[in-house]
Amino acid sequence: MSKLLFTMTDAGRKALVNANKTGTNKVEIVSVGLGSRYYATSTTQTKITDEIKRLTTIGGKVVSPDTIHVTAKDDSKDEYVVHTIGLYTNKGTLFAVYSQEQVIINKASSTIALISSDIAIKNLDTKNITFGDVEFINPPATETVVGVARFANEQEIDAGTDDSLAVSAKRLKQAIVKHEQSRNHPDATLTSKGIVQLSNATNSTSEKLAATPKAVKAAYDLANAKYTAQDATTARKGIVQLSSATNSTSETQAATPKAVKAANDNANSRLAKNQNGADIQDKSAFLDNIGVTSLTFMKHNGMIPTTDNLDSYGPEEKYLGTWSCPSQSTAKPESGYPEDNGNGVLEVFNAGRFHCTQRYTTRTGNIYIRMLDAEWNPASPTWSAWRVITSGTRPLSTSIDLNTLGAAEHLGLWRNSSSAIASYERNYPEEGGFAQGMLEILEGGNYGRTQRYTTRRGNMYVRCLAASWDASNPQWEPWLRVGHQSESRYYDGDLNDVTSPGIYSVTGKATNGPILDGNGVTVLGILEVLRRFDGVNVWQRYTTAGTGTTLKGRTFERVFTGSSWSEWREVYTSYSLPLNLGIGGAVAKLTSLDWQTYDFVPGSLITVRLDNMTNIPDGMDWGVIDGNLINISVGPSDDSGSGRSMHVWRSTVSKANYRFFMVRISGNPGSRTITTRRVPIIDEAQTWMAKQTFSGGLSGELSGNAATATKLKTARTINGVKFDGSANIEAFPPGVPLPWPSDTPPAGYAIMQGQTFDKAAYPKLAIAYPSGVIPDMRGWTIKGKPASGRAVLSQEQDGIKSHTHSASASSTDLGTKTTSSFDYGTKSTNNTGAHTHNVSGTANSAGAHTHTVPLRRPNSGGMNFDWLDGSSSGTVVGNGTVPSSGAHTHSVSGTATSAGAHAHTVGIGAHTHSVKIGSHGHTITVNAAGNAENTVKNIAFNYIVRLA
Repeated sequence: MSKLLFTMTDAGRKALVNANKTGTNKVEIVSVGLGSRYYATSTTQTKITDEIKRLTTIGGKVVSPDTIHVTAKDDSKDEYVVHTIGLYTNKGTLFAVYSQEQVIINKASSTIALISSDIAIKNLDTKNITFGDVEFINPPATETVVGVARFANEQEIDAGTDDSLAVSAKRLKQAIVKHEQSRNHPDATLTSKGIVQLSNATNSTSEKLAATPKAVKAAYDLANAKYTAQDATTARKGIVQLSSATNSTSETQAATPKAVKAANDNANSRLAKNQNGADIQDKSAFLDNIGVTSLTFMKHNGMIPTTDNLDSYGPEEKYLGTWSCPSQSTAKPESGYPEDNGNGVLEVFNAGRFHCTQRYTTRTGNIYIRMLDAEWNPASPTWSAWRVITSGTRPLSTSIDLNTLGAAEHLGLWRNSSSAIASYERNYPEEGGFAQGMLEILEGGNYGRTQRYTTRRGNMYVRCLAASWDASNPQWEPWLRVGHQSESRYYDGDLNDVTSPGIYSVTGKATNGPILDGNGVTVLGILEVLRRFDGVNVWQRYTTAGTGTTLKGRTFERVFTGSSWSEWREVYTSYSLPLNLGIGGAVAKLTSLDWQTYDFVPGSLITVRLDNMTNIPDGMDWGVIDGNLINISVGPSDDSGSGRSMHVWRSTVSKANYRFFMVRISGNPGSRTITTRRVPIIDEAQTWMAKQTFSGGLSGELSGNAATATKLKTARTINGVKFDGSANIEAFPPGVPLPWPSDTPPAGYAIMQGQTFDKAAYPKLAIAYPSGVIPDMRGWTIKGKPASGRAVLSQEQDGIKSHTHSASASSTDLGTKTTSSFDYGTKSTNNTGAHTHNVSGTANSAGAHTHTVPLRRPNSGGMNFDWLDGSSSGTVVGNGTVPSSGAHTHSVSGTATSAGAHAHTVGIGAHTHSVKIGSHGHTITVNAAGNAENTVKNIAFNYIVRLA
């Protein structure tokens, strides 16, 4: 794969190289920018010119110390043409950029753009450059997704459980053969194919056996004996007539073996589609018959494979003919091509020296030719150098050093169409954008080679080899600029005879020079000669190159008008004026100066006290006459020899006494005519100190401003604005948005509503808006661009500064509250509850009882005791018990008397209830309020922009 040589930007290098410049930082490339036009890239650029879009579906990897491989994908419906590609980091920095004149990508809406290339960046350490994942380009392949899959090995094929693996053709064939040789085949059924056993039975009902032809024949014979004859058709069986015809279309006859053999022989003599020509018996004869002599040519459809070297295309039948190279990246000198990136057409002939000639034509029309330099040896072919045989141009590039272009294959024209190519490091005579131009490499000159370079501004340079050509160490003379070198000889003749344009190195033997030394010999110098277009008038300028103080660096000029030369006239400089009798030197302060008699030497500077001057000219009003110094600067003499023009001014800090005069002197000393004009002075406030009168059209005190002016006295255009009265004068540059209180813009203006404009028709507006689109200002306000984070013309949507609200209800303890008191009095329930009981049955036996009888002894004494009743008197001796008796039962029946009815009296009484409220909070909802967008008080204006 050919590498693209990207230009690393200064910002990219700063991001990669650490602050101490001892190593590199981590840099992540996250997007690829696409540009719509070609231009000369620069290390200082921070973004792509005319950028279309950025692709963030990007992946890549480092493939060598100075090379990275980048892949990007765009599956959108966008349509665009790409000439420029840039790499952006995760911090938005333009890391590197590449641009070429040829189209890199031409994307249609129905296509997917896929960029994949090796990128080389000079002097780049790529070890710390990372990328995103590239699985978007090579996703895992499935039955529905095209992607990447690994080939399965033999064990994985046998297992057959992984549906994410692919099987190679070789492995698949091995598996089929293995399967054919195995007995791992299922039995055939009525619903599935498989292995079946044959049977001759004609009376079997088995559905697992297959009938042999014998059994079929027996069944057929049996059926034939029972069959009632009828003609066969394509829809039924029957009697059919045989035919040996091979060209019949009948559907009622059957072919005989003879006809079948004829058809089979005919089919066998034809080519099988699935053989792809492998069944052609005499392939060489076949190729001759169709006019193709190279199997290699057919295999590659006439295109040179990207891996081939043209050195291998020799006098062999498979290489003879015409070949095409469609890719610039394939055409490289190291692959035998005559021109770098010169894709085109190769012709190989079986003729010429050692029976083989190659002719190569590039896409730009350059034609090269070369022949074998020895007998053909495919293992080590020996070719002559490529020789260009047309006047087409070859491209120069940043990888070509002009010192390396001196061999026979380099002869011809080369073009430099980029400002990034020419540099002193690559041995160009000039560098930069103005050094674009043409290089001619010619046979001849010193050591047989001459280079001539012409820049786009017309500067021409030449140089020759300084030694025999050695490609490993080429030696060239310094570049000489054509037209700025003296003639390659010394001139010692008559300067009056030199009328041919050029530069001459004049010796002391020359005559009619402008100046002689102390020995009467012409001072050495350089003579420049120019001729007017009429071919008659000639201009000479002579610059002395002597060694004496008064003989070097002085310049003289004269003109030849067709019949005679004018006198040599010295061109005075700050160096030469003081050399000629003190002319131009500063004179020491004079003790006195008489304006009528003093010798004012041209070019001299004079100082004298004001009160030491006499015969002061009329009109030279100095105000107060004091000891201030007066400065006089004397101009050159007039042709009359006595005339002088000079500046005269006063040295003072007093504004009131400061004066400046322009003085003109003519006539002889003592009777001179001196004209004095005072020059008005502007003070520090840039205002006139006194009222001025302007007789050229303005009278009285100057007032007003530029707003009242309609045109200049002399109509002209200033900064694109016509000052001729044809239109209003305004100083806003094209591109400035202006508020306008109407829906109808003034002439020469447009309302800014997102429309495109013709950049060719309005080039100044295109400077402000290079995209060719005027911003849509409807509903937008203008904001000063922040110091960082925003690009010019970027948009910022509605929003308010992030903030929060705190809202809560105060927590209040309402304490314990008491309800009002009320006496409900005494309340009675209903009188109820009366009831009866039915009674029946026999009462339990009961009633047995005893009686305790006190035993008393009479008080009279004695031993007789009596059972006495309680009222008997006597002393109680003890108590006795009568034996128990009297047990009995009663039969009971009847109804118990109704009883039990009663009522209750309930006292409620006056009372209150205590209700506990307690400390608590409440949820508060803040309702939305405000306009649909953030605004301030405003008035709607249209924004307009000047078209220019």
